[in-house]
Amino acid sequence: MLRRELAERVAAVEQRERELSDALARANRTSGRKLSIEDNEAVAHAQVGLAAHAQELSRREHELAARERAYLKMEADLARRAAGAAETPEERLAHIEARLAALQEAEKAFARTQAELAALSEELASRETALAEGERSTGGGTPITSKAELAEIDERLRRLERETRPAPTERGFGDSLRALEQNGLRGAPPSA
Repeated sequence: MLRRELAERVAAVEQRERELSDALARANRTSGRKLSIEDNEAVAHAQVGLAAHAQELSRREHELAARERAYLKMEADLARRAAGAAETPEERLAHIEARLAALQEAEKAFARTQAELAALSEELASRETALAEGERSTGGGTPITSKAELAEIDERLRRLERETRPAPTERGFGDSLRALEQNGLRGAPPSA
């Protein structure tokens, strides 16, 4: 809009300049006399003023054109970013539903792992009870009195269980949690 207005002003100034030149030429022809020095100076002064005004308008037109290009570039960048970052409500809903399904699956896996750990703990407790009763009934062996001896026997049992059980082909969340529970954080069994 400003560009068009400036172009119209420049055209109007150039038109006015031509009109003044034509009017002076007509005045000279009709009067039959030559322009005086004062007239020539006035015409020269008017032409200089008009040229300066035209130059100023041209400079402003170039500035506005540069600003317009910058604004168009900014607008294009913003439109490109908005198009890339925009997520439709349907896409957002699908993303949320997928995340919810993944969380529900993880929750189920955690519940299964807890149940498996509880079952293994129960099995181990029953084995310990059976072992203790077996020792009492046979009267054999020396009774275990220290925690260190109990921890050593517990470690042997775990090692035997690991060696006799087939290794899982694919380790899941439950297997990793079980291994962490059995071996502790540093690979050593938790102390009893």
